[in-house]
Amino acid sequence: MSEKRYREALALLRQHQVRITPQREAILRLLVSSKSHPTAEAIFNEIKDTFSGISIATVYNNLRLFKQLGIIQELTYGNEPGHFDFAQVRHFHVVCQNCGQVVDVYYPDLAKIERLAENLTGYQTLGNNIEVYGLCPNCQHKLAAARVKKERQQVDLKEPV
Repeated sequence: MSEKRYREALALLRQHQVRITPQREAILRLLVSSKSHPTAEAIFNEIKDTFSGISIATVYNNLRLFKQLGIIQELTYGNEPGHFDFAQVRHFHVVCQNCGQVVDVYYPDLAKIERLAENLTGYQTLGNNIEVYGLCPNCQHKLAAARVKKERQQVDLKEPV
């Protein structure tokens, strides 16, 4: 985890006169150190044993606060629950359409895309949210294995007994 990024986020909370509770710190630490873009439920499941009295509502309330202060970004994909991203460096996301896994991709020329959009449309761009959809390597493997299994079953059905 980037201790510096964590301290900067805590400083922002203090600057907005937000009380720093142990639960809030734990949620923030988890978000800063996570590479998996956790859901609120995943965050809750990760810290509930440490904080026996914590509720899922506490997690949601903290996530809403962090989002309002610009500490995190909520990523929503269709009917999937929101995923939360702490990354403070410009990047885009690759999303698995099968399992919902989200991966950060850092591309140095994202600003060029915004400038291109401005030049083509006359808009003044304020930011972007680029998402690429596909199948993660794990799902590709699982789907290929399922396809092979199904093909074998079909061949077995065709063979006379």
